[in-house]
Amino acid sequence: MIPAHLATYLPTHLPTHPADIISSIEQFSYIALFLFALGAGYVIPVPEEIILLITGYMASEQFVRLTPAIFIVVIAFIIGDNILYRLTLKNNKHVTKLVNEVLSIKFIARHRPWLEKHINTAIFATRFVPFLRFVGPVFAGYTKTKEQTFMVFNTLAIAIYAPFVVWLGYFFHNDFTLIVNDIGRVRHTAVIFVWIIIGLIITRIVDYIFKKDEEANRK
Repeated sequence: MIPAHLATYLPTHLPTHPADIISSIEQFSYIALFLFALGAGYVIPVPEEIILLITGYMASEQFVRLTPAIFIVVIAFIIGDNILYRLTLKNNKHVTKLVNEVLSIKFIARHRPWLEKHINTAIFATRFVPFLRFVGPVFAGYTKTKEQTFMVFNTLAIAIYAPFVVWLGYFFHNDFTLIVNDIGRVRHTAVIFVWIIIGLIITRIVDYIFKKDEEANRK
């Protein structure tokens, strides 16, 4: 969910109800889809999970085509996350409060040294926590993580997570409302633990590839 301190700056006419978002996407198709995905959780007070489910729902009703829609939301998420990462990296004053909010999250505060040491896993795993889209980009920017590292692991997570949630909206469109209302329950510890394990495995593989490239360049 969008941080409380940013909500006061939002225009009051922005659509926030799923039905209003669907109506907007119907009218403007892929452009509206891109803009909603770009600002979801940042400047639009709607979690990105809702946008993804709506995308799947719209595709199932043939308002948009599934493959192009997935491609658009993935690109929009990558751009949005990269903007926030860069703002944090440059210590932009507009994200100071957001940085403080991320650092004050109990899990982050308790395990901060471990997360900083395993930043690749942190970037990858936090992307799968519902309603906390901003954590990975902010934490990566705050710890001055290399842009290449952030882009690789954040993009990899988006490429897995976004199509999966869109798929849920597509194949279970009849239960769309039920999924939206219950999505907060996905925070179950076991689910997060599984994603962390997957993240560790993937990051180890990518780390190995990077090290091989670095060794080859040195030679």
